[in-house]
Amino acid sequence: MTPMEARCAQYRNKLKPDPFATIVPSRRPEVKYHSGLGRAKAAVSHAGGWSMGGNARGGEIYERTADGWSLLFRVEAGTPAVELPWRESR
Repeated sequence: MTPMEARCAQYRNKLKPDPFATIVPSRRPEVKYHSGLGRAKAAVSHAGGWSMGGNARGGEIYERTADGWSLLFRVEAGTPAVELPWRESR
């Protein structure tokens, strides 16, 4: 288990039936729900007003599936914006 997984484990059971959810340990509340994937990506990547040259605050993005929740992305805090996992998959 990575340090991020260990910090976020206690919040996974609180995820509700919204399309996307994020767990961001540095944010209060740590768990938030989002109507779109773009908003979820912004919640994990933006550290409050940074430009594309900044670093992500880190967290996890989940998608609601028929079987529950599925982890889409995990971003470590401090990841440069150009190295975000959804940018690499282009």
